[in-house]
Amino acid sequence: MAAEARPAKQHAQDALRAWVRLLQVHKTVLAEARDELQGDITLPRFDLLASLDREDGQTQTSLSRYLLATAGNLTGLVDRAERDGLVMRRADPADRRLTRVYLTSRGRKLYADATRRHARRIDARFASLEDGELEELIRLLDKLLDKEKLP
Repeated sequence: MAAEARPAKQHAQDALRAWVRLLQVHKTVLAEARDELQGDITLPRFDLLASLDREDGQTQTSLSRYLLATAGNLTGLVDRAERDGLVMRRADPADRRLTRVYLTSRGRKLYADATRRHARRIDARFASLEDGELEELIRLLDKLLDKEKLP
């Protein structure tokens, strides 16, 4: 027997409750990540190093788009990371008007260490979910991300 459809108003209220829960989980996990990394690396720096780890040698424009940072904020972030020996800037050999940002070996090591700690923290946060529940959560979140299903 098919379940009866809930009224649209109830669905909207439940959707809002789910959204608030997602925000609460996000806020909690983000705070835990900040605490875990505190002292060694900031979250913006972690994001910068993560982006370069995925694709080294990006321009500051592409980094700015990926990190959703303004050009000014990104310049400061890259300046400080370069000062601390985590990244280096080099002119693009094909177009000397462009500057590309690369991870240094020190930056790679810091990122790898931070990633290991971060992964342990995330694993601990999700430990209360059984494997099947975690897979279901991922499936449901993927479903929410499916842009083609949006009205």
